[in-house]
Amino acid sequence: IGNFDGVHEGHKNLFTQMITLGKTLSQTPVPIVAVTFYPHPLLILKPGINLSFLSTLEQKKKLLQAAGADFVAVLKTDDGLLELQAEEFFEKIIFDTFKAQGIVEGPDFHFGKNRTGNIDLLKELCITRNILGTIATPFMVDNEVVSSSRVRKAIQTGDMLQAKKLLGRTYSIEGKVVSGAKRGRTIGFPTANLENIQTLLPMNGVYAAYCTIGNKTYATAVNIGPNPTFSDTSQKVEAHLLEFDGDLYDHILEITFLEKIRPVKTFVDKNALVQQLELDIKQTRNIAFANKPEFPGRQNHA
Repeated sequence: IGNFDGVHEGHKNLFTQMITLGKTLSQTPVPIVAVTFYPHPLLILKPGINLSFLSTLEQKKKLLQAAGADFVAVLKTDDGLLELQAEEFFEKIIFDTFKAQGIVEGPDFHFGKNRTGNIDLLKELCITRNILGTIATPFMVDNEVVSSSRVRKAIQTGDMLQAKKLLGRTYSIEGKVVSGAKRGRTIGFPTANLENIQTLLPMNGVYAAYCTIGNKTYATAVNIGPNPTFSDTSQKVEAHLLEFDGDLYDHILEITFLEKIRPVKTFVDKNALVQQLELDIKQTRNIAFANKPEFPGRQNHA
């Protein structure tokens, strides 16, 4: 039970231990259920709060199932749910609704109104209902417990390699391609301009990434931030897909980040910008090919 934002290595560790617990409960497979909430409780408790999520609900469902959940149950977050005292939450949700045989949670798990229920109370309540309650061993990376906050900090500082280590996968965003200024096309670097991105953006800068369209995966250079060389201060996400030729307008693209290449810079003129973009493309290609050998154009640049 939890928000499971990003479904990082710590979350996946819960499911590894849950699967082990399930095997001790019965000789027949016991369904593993991930219980999460939508919308995030803080959006109800603190209206107007600015929260940056690491995954959409649909992404979260897929990631939880990949982590080992047979079913993902989404509880609607409303006043009725949030008003449940810890004991009520246990009885109505864990015992009555899901008829849990076993439950695995981390040592910092809290539940019920105002988060008054803690792991000690959960263990006591499990005993009263003959439910096997297990406290998961925290998952550590670099001698520190993995958390969504750590993942968020890594992404916000542009450290995509650290984010990958904490998530157990490369971080990605999704956005819809919209019409832009078409400035990139005029200098030989056409870009797809992404909007409607619902998850956390990495810090401003230029990134090596990749994007999959159909059955092909393209090395992709991504610029996040303004275009100061052209006095454009608006925040943009622009993706240049190497070796791609086609119309992407209105497509939903998933951009998967590999590494940050450089910060956003102001160049003296267009020629200086073009020279830097050529270097960015070369570096993107090298990083992408090192991560995925099947990119189109590899043979041309091997």
